[in-house]
Formats: sequence, C-alpha cells, structure tokens
Amino acid sequence: MGLVDYGSSSSDSDDPERPSAKKPRLSGSRSPHHPPKSGPPSVPAPRSGSAPKPSLPPLPAAFHDLYASTVRTTTVDDPSLHQGRTRQTPHIVGNWPSHLYIEWMPPPAAFDLLSSLLAAFKSTHPVPLTSFLANDLAVPLPLHISLSRPLSLTTAQKDSFLKEIQTTIQKSNLGSFALAVQAVEWHRTPESGRSFLVLRVQSTAAAAAAENSNPELTNLLGRFNQICKSYSHPELYQWAASAPQRVASAFHISLAWSFAEPTEEITAATAKIFASQEARDKISREISIPVESIKAKIGNVVTNIPLSAASTSKRKLVNILGL
Repeated sequence: MGLVDYGSSSSDSDDPERPSAKKPRLSGSRSPHHPPKSGPPSVPAPRSGSAPKPSLPPLPAAFHDLYASTVRTTTVDDPSLHQGRTRQTPHIVGNWPSHLYIEWMPPPAAFDLLSSLLAAFKSTHPVPLTSFLANDLAVPLPLHISLSRPLSLTTAQKDSFLKEIQTTIQKSNLGSFALAVQAVEWHRTPESGRSFLVLRVQSTAAAAAAENSNPELTNLLGRFNQICKSYSHPELYQWAASAPQRVASAFHISLAWSFAEPTEEITAATAKIFASQEARDKISREISIPVESIKAKIGNVVTNIPLSAASTSKRKLVNILGL
C-alpha cells in the first residue's frame, strides 16, 4: 500500500529530529527483502518546462534574508492557513520565534537534478508530496540544515542570545567548508505528524576519508546547544547526546514532506530512484554544499554570521579595494 492520502502539511519546523531505521544509502546497498524486480530506472533528463530555467543571474544571498519570512496577520494556530500544519512550538505573545541554520540555494544544475528525481518518484508512486524546492509559482527556494530546534526567545533574551552566537562562531576559528550528500531517507516525526524526504549530509573531508563524521557541524552544534541550554531552551539532537556518531549522521536537508507514512514499499522505491548508479553519479557531480556562514533568524530578522575564513577573505578584499 502506498503512502496514505492525508491532507497537506504540518508544523512550523520542517526538521525531522530522530533518524530513521531505514536508510537508502547512496552506496547502492539494498535490503534483501526488496530485491530489484528489474534494473534501476534511469533518471529522467530534465524536460523543458519541468524546472524553471532562470535567464537572469541568481539573486544575492542577502536578498533571501530580507524576505525569509512573511508577516503574520494572526497568532492563532489555524492549520487551514498553513497547509494543515500545526505549530510544534506554541506561539507566545511577545516572544520571538528563532532558528539557527545553514542556508543552501541549489544552483540550477542541482535544482534540476533534484526536481527530476522527485518527479521520477512521484510518477511511479503518486503520493501527496509537497516539495521544498520551489514555491507555488515554481520559483526556486533556499533549503537549509538546522543547527538548533525551533526556539522562542523573549524580548529580554534575543539580543544577548544573538551576541553569544556571534561570539562563539568567532571563537571557534572555524573556516568555510563543504558538505556532500551521504544518503537519502524518509523520516516520520510523531510530534509534527509528517514524513520528510531528506538528504543526509557529510563533511567532504570525512567523505573522502570514508568516515561517517561531521567535525565542523558537530563542533557548531555543540557550541549552539550549550548556549540554548543556558537560556533554558531545548537542544537539537539531544536524544543522541551520549552517542556522538549518531549526532554526526543526523544533519540533513529536507527536500519534501507528506502527512502520509512511508511504507517499506515506498522506502524501497525511493532507494531504487535516488540510489541508482546513475543518480549517485549525478548527485556526486552536481551537488556540493558550500558553508561560509551561519544564519540566525529571530522574529522576521535574519542575521548572516560569516565563518572565520569567509570573514577573513572579505576583510582582505576590502583592504585591497582600499575601502
């Protein structure tokens, strides 16, 4: 039985926190319970009209910060206004919904590839699936990797919280780095009532060494969790605090969501499409995620905080230009 046809979306957060037991790895491994009936389907080449082909240069990253959230006209939690989603963190009047994350705007080639893979999946398993890749007008959207739970800061906390985040990033001396896709998997999060199709990400340095680790992300997460804890706010991936390796494999980018529950059939179908040799080669070639800054969203204000190497390079450029 396929994914059940429920309504549309879920909570304010699109971040499944607990890792799934079933993980279609990009290494091409397959569960013995689901052998391929035939050869893996080829990944369809992007068709004209299947994905927008922007003729203009991409918008600068700062543009997305200015329009990262919409102005709320009501604080009532009405699922009918949000595709059926409900808040995981209840709104408190006077508090500021906040989030720490890494933003990634897929370049055109990566956008087309991911769009075609989602289309291939939906063509064989028509499920109520909502993509994070683009909005209703087919305009590409930035994706993200969470580095905090959804937070609710008081007015008295928000400025000092942001200052501590900025200071800890500066003290980390962490330079820019890159991430690669490690695996594709489905998640079901009971607290949100949604299932998510996610890309697991891994440091390219760790991937080259065939290690399952994320030294840069775990470094940042540990620092941010300590700050969140000091403000009496929940930590991200707290369930895996006693198992560092589980934390290292938890970082992800959400591609799409559904209210439906993924069955073994759906998990196998996802692996057949996303973990085919053709898909693995294209993902490896087209998808590299550069990380040069961390974003702190507090209310509707997004602050872009450069990592050390990015900040240093920017200062050198300013000096060269004499500004």
